[in-house]
Amino acid sequence: MNIAIPIQDIKTNKNLIASGLNANGSICLYNIESNNGNWLNTKDLAPNMGELLPALEALTISVIITRQIHPMALKILVNKGFDVYKARGNQLEENIQLFQNKKLDLYSHEASMELATICGGECTTCSTDICDDEKKIG
Repeated sequence: MNIAIPIQDIKTNKNLIASGLNANGSICLYNIESNNGNWLNTKDLAPNMGELLPALEALTISVIITRQIHPMALKILVNKGFDVYKARGNQLEENIQLFQNKKLDLYSHEASMELATICGGECTTCSTDICDDEKKIG
């Protein structure tokens, strides 16, 4: 089984889970059976978020572990067949162990709504990685 976990930075913080999937971020692709991880910049998989899902599907990723996710993103991922789990804290190895021991919860719609409430739907009031990138672009 292959899982994807957004991480803060492949050079200095490759063992810290990022706040969420980000087209300009980094990601750990981890194979549970072989206990091997591959760390890379998300842009090395896909140039934008629209192409990230097909890239993850092509790599037979079936699980995503993340700290935060917007409700619409969660819906899209679930509809595409991904299982999305809510990370506990930001430690990569700890969350992989929790997943292997079936101690992580699937991300619920209600939990994803907490992020929507924080942002209020406006990137100008949000402090997530995704919205920070939107602010830079806008």
